[in-house]
Amino acid sequence: HKVLAIGMVFTMLTGSAVSVHAEEADKDVSGKRICLLVKQLGSTYWTDLEQAVKDQCEEYGWTVDTLCPVTSDSNEEQIQLIEQSLLDPPDAYILAPADAEGIAPAVEQINEEDIPIVCVTNKIVGDDLDYITYVGVEYKDLAAAAAQELVDDLGKEGNVLMLEGVTGSSTSQDIKEGADEVFAENSGITVLDSQPANYQRQEALTVTQNLLQKYPDVDAIYASNGEMALGAAEAVRQAGREGIKISALNCSKELVQAIIDGTISFTADDVPWKMGQQSVVAVMDYFNGVEIEKERPQECVIVNQDNLDEYKEKYDIS
Repeated sequence: HKVLAIGMVFTMLTGSAVSVHAEEADKDVSGKRICLLVKQLGSTYWTDLEQAVKDQCEEYGWTVDTLCPVTSDSNEEQIQLIEQSLLDPPDAYILAPADAEGIAPAVEQINEEDIPIVCVTNKIVGDDLDYITYVGVEYKDLAAAAAQELVDDLGKEGNVLMLEGVTGSSTSQDIKEGADEVFAENSGITVLDSQPANYQRQEALTVTQNLLQKYPDVDAIYASNGEMALGAAEAVRQAGREGIKISALNCSKELVQAIIDGTISFTADDVPWKMGQQSVVAVMDYFNGVEIEKERPQECVIVNQDNLDEYKEKYDIS
């Protein structure tokens, strides 16, 4: 597959995608070229999603161009990448906008060219902007589910540190809002501090080190993605602060291994591989004239000791 990206592109194989409509596809929908816009490719979340898009497109006989900004979550670079791609327009776009509203100028240009759009992981927000459907989870609900699991793990009492994502991004806002609401509903939970670490492991390590020095009594850390959870776990290990529960969002082989090892308590899997696969299925449905609902929600899964065997098998962990 051709990859159009600013910066380095990383790939990771995920579980094989299941084609829903491959046998039904008409000959006139073969050979399509899909443009996938992502926020970054520096974590397994995005490489899993990208690989799933590629796998499903391969089943359909389609090709994929991946557009990725140098600066993670850069709305400006995403707009530039779309504008460049329109010089040789694809047959469809799958967009994961860094800024649901800020991406509007580029979406308007795609709409003017009458090219179908499927939103994945984030919706597009704006008057008169047109897209086929949204494939993803509701991140506020995902965050709330993880927060409630952490509250239950703590026995509804404890001091919590929060690691936020990118300040101002719609996903980060949804995650924080969902977690904040759950923690506020539980009087025994005290949120000591909440700091951004931009979804990055090294930043989370540094932020957590500083927070652990500031707060001597910490029972749990709520991380807004897996990379930050892993960074926080390393900071806890280095500080010798045993017993601090760490929760995560997303899932990867490394996170599953961390749950097995006991360095992370659990994670809320927002199934990026399934979102990638189903976004391509939605494009195929569009080309085949299938009536498509405006949203195709995907269900998250809490990964803990109860269902660990399933995930060990998925990631081939013995």
